Amino acid sequence: MRDRPNGLIHFIFVLVIISIVSSLMAQELLVKDRSEISRDSLLIVAHSIIDSARSRTFITVDINGKPQARTMYVFPPEENMVIWLGTSTRSRKVKQIKNNPNVMVFYFDTKGRSYVSVAGKARVVNDPEKKAHYWKKSWTRYYPDPEKDYILIEVTPERMEICSYKYKLFWDSEGQPAFIEF
Repeated sequence: MRDRPNGLIHFIFVLVIISIVSSLMAQELLVKDRSEISRDSLLIVAHSIIDSARSRTFITVDINGKPQARTMYVFPPEENMVIWLGTSTRSRKVKQIKNNPNVMVFYFDTKGRSYVSVAGKARVVNDPEKKAHYWKKSWTRYYPDPEKDYILIEVTPERMEICSYKYKLFWDSEGQPAFIEF
């Protein structure tokens, strides 16, 4: 009877080791084959993660060179991955963008354990047609006079990184995630 529990423990230990080694081998195989993943496939995965993301964070750089992050409503990216956000004309982020246009939009999907980060250049846009296009009626309480209180931020992507357990996109041996340069 004593051998049975030890045998069971040994069997479970072997299964755990096999599972860990298999997982590491699968990740390594995936990393080796990642160069074969097309740009279009990466974009499809990125859009899927973005659509599922519950957390969307907009990051700017302040006058002291320090990153400033805040969660925001981010409109779905355009086909070319240009991203639009609405904000107050008096917000800190507007001043920060005018001082330093380098920004990041970070999407995190908790269920899929996946993220997409889009680094790019931002600019403040006060175009009435664009503002009307992106206006949300529920924003009236935040921007009582949209013509003067509300403005858009346009983010033109330069680099997008994708990491996902759901889609099995992991980092390479140097810690580099899957990415697209624009």
